[in-house]
Amino acid sequence: MSASLPVLGLSQVPVPASARVSTYSTSFYTVNQLINTTQRVLLFSGAGSYTSSTFSAAGTVEVLGGDRAPLFYSIGTAAFIPEFPTQVTPGTLDATGTLTAALVFTGIVTSSTAAAVTATLDTGTIFDAAQSFVVGDYVDWSAINTGGTNAFTVTASTGHTIVGTAAVSASTTGRFRTRKTAANTFVTYRMG
Repeated sequence: MSASLPVLGLSQVPVPASARVSTYSTSFYTVNQLINTTQRVLLFSGAGSYTSSTFSAAGTVEVLGGDRAPLFYSIGTAAFIPEFPTQVTPGTLDATGTLTAALVFTGIVTSSTAAAVTATLDTGTIFDAAQSFVVGDYVDWSAINTGGTNAFTVTASTGHTIVGTAAVSASTTGRFRTRKTAANTFVTYRMG
């Protein structure tokens, strides 16, 4: 989930290699990459949403909040600000395979194949690295099965368990909540 800074707040945040930075504020704010103690590279200046490119090497960013509203930020391979959601293009899984954290974070996963699909959730370790979650944080998402007569079945993996019926019947939608319960450990609940 995201962290926040108060009005005019300042924070220096480590960014691991292969991660990115996502920020949001209704007030003017800046995001700088720290090169050393005296050099900074401006990544963003303005109001609204910003998501950086993926960092090829670990680094540090400095986020400086604006003068009228708090600043929200998130670090991870699939960083986003859930407090101010926008709908990105839904994910698609039309064949048996991994139901990645990136697909789940789109909020909607569709499957339109006539064949049965077994969707294995990413491991708890991968989910933990994909977003700056703390214990108790969660993401809600839906699986929409528009294909033939077969089910779209969500399955568990290492560090990731499922509670409830995980099969989404053809021509129906399943609602899920994926929650962090401990380091590298997640539970996905079927909610509807």
